[in-house]
Amino acid sequence: MPDHHTGYRISVVDEDPLRARKEARELLSALAEADSTATLDLPEPGSLAGVGDKGAPSAETVGLLLSAGSFVAALVQTWLARVPQRTLVVKRPDGATLHITGKEAREDDTLVERFLADDGDDGTTAG
Repeated sequence: MPDHHTGYRISVVDEDPLRARKEARELLSALAEADSTATLDLPEPGSLAGVGDKGAPSAETVGLLLSAGSFVAALVQTWLARVPQRTLVVKRPDGATLHITGKEAREDDTLVERFLADDGDDGTTAG
């Protein structure tokens, strides 16, 4: 998928590329009805996109590109809360990013929605 996509990117971070892809597909399936533009954004074959979480530069990120919206944000939050060990990286079109775990999603059930709803005027980066 081209880097010039203007929507939101949600990445599933995992050291196991197959598990990351499986979970990204599950999340995409959950979002498909709410956002028909949502697509998988897979890394190039043979490349690892390390995020650096948990001190693991080899962690692969498998992304979803979507247009977002409050219903989509609620679905992401619900999906993430079911998987406490999972980490997602949410990136807005303005470049701001949010790193959130399933545990954090359970503790704050509107964090993703607030982050996606933010217009980015303050220029801060969360996470």
